[in-house]
Amino acid sequence: MNKKIVFGLILAAIALGGFSLVNSQTSTPPTYYGQVEPIIAANCMSCHTTGGIAPFSLEKSETVVRVARSIKYDVENNLMPPWLPGPDSPAMQDERKLSPEDKATLLAWIAARTPLGDPSQRPPRPQQPEQPKPQPDRVMAMDPPYIPNKALLDDYRCFLMDPQFKKDTYVTRYELVPGAKKVVHHILLFVISPDLVASAQELDRAETGAGWTCFGGPGVSVNNGIPGIIGFWAPGTSGTSFPKDTGRLIKAGSQIIMQVHYNTINMTSPIEDITKAALYFAPEDAQLTQLRGQILLAPVEIRCPGPYPTDANDPCNRNSAMQHSMMRDVADGAHLLCGTRVDDYLNKDIGDGAAQETHCDFSIRGNGLAMGVVSHMHIRGISTKIILNPETPNAKILLDIPLWNFNWQGEFWYKEPIPVKAGDKLRISCTYDNSGPIPGPDKKPLEPRYLTWGEGTTDEMCLGRVALIYK
Repeated sequence: MNKKIVFGLILAAIALGGFSLVNSQTSTPPTYYGQVEPIIAANCMSCHTTGGIAPFSLEKSETVVRVARSIKYDVENNLMPPWLPGPDSPAMQDERKLSPEDKATLLAWIAARTPLGDPSQRPPRPQQPEQPKPQPDRVMAMDPPYIPNKALLDDYRCFLMDPQFKKDTYVTRYELVPGAKKVVHHILLFVISPDLVASAQELDRAETGAGWTCFGGPGVSVNNGIPGIIGFWAPGTSGTSFPKDTGRLIKAGSQIIMQVHYNTINMTSPIEDITKAALYFAPEDAQLTQLRGQILLAPVEIRCPGPYPTDANDPCNRNSAMQHSMMRDVADGAHLLCGTRVDDYLNKDIGDGAAQETHCDFSIRGNGLAMGVVSHMHIRGISTKIILNPETPNAKILLDIPLWNFNWQGEFWYKEPIPVKAGDKLRISCTYDNSGPIPGPDKKPLEPRYLTWGEGTTDEMCLGRVALIYK
């Protein structure tokens, strides 16, 4: 074809919008000050700020540029912002997710070698009306401070606190602030009724120093079980507000036991801890619905790869694990609760040990609404699910975490409550990888061993809770 004709056709196509000579490689790339800074501010700086829970701040452009390669990896693999529920989970409140457009902008900026652009061209930030920060109604702290016991790899300590509930009170929000963040593994807030306060005081007096040693629970029981839990702290969590018009009802005269789990593996010298708990109350005339919780758990019987060893002293033998565990009653009791047997797990074909699943079903006690959900494992966990009416046509996933991360846990609240009725089944399912060494709390490799229920970071759990209101 004549070259003049070809050239004329190209010009005509351009004029008609058939294609453009400006492609993605020649278009202007995003710049830090133009498009990237607002994305970082909106999605990252709640943690990556001076004094925040993240290991470094992203408040300066040079830091963002320096970690651009890590940002690329985390964005491409949906690791940041940290948000454990997968796409099969119901829509949650306060979801930390990048939009497809924001992802594309960040990746295009990194591909263009992180141009900064002109600071004077920063887009104006939307001005949000400044809201006064609500002040807690009660702030409780251990007194005196506690120094974790270095002789114990996992030191569990309970502290009795009197929030001075003179009348029945609805708690609508709580915040737990670990003092010695280097060694605090998790915190649980138990509420005990007035008739249990004397027992707790006796436990407190029996040991010198602040608090008392407590494994599994706070050491005082109601109806042969542990008291109710108001809330918890684990890595990745912060303050928790309960859904609108709901709260956890605390009876007059009740007190709080704060259980703190210290992992002392990285404690090279004595560290004083003053962990604090802040409670927010509903106004006295507020008409709230009581928020209740259904605890879910499943047996934990995680084998090593290969044949099951018969030597009771072998670390991959269950007897060895039971000697190590401080929760032997829970380990065996889970089978009674779930109608399973240890042999069911010992005789399983686990292949290379890389995906060992366990589950258990529970019945909902009444008609109502599921408001939120939480699930908990330790560092061998790889995924977890909570399912309503499993293996039925009406099955619904209440929580799906396809890639578990121990360092980013939380309590998740639904955007729209989910109807439930008496007799519906709730299933918790946990999957673990015990196929080879993994980094331990001290970054040293942990070789596979038999794992059953235990409170320690290097033990395991399969635990969850669905927050419910009954009609």
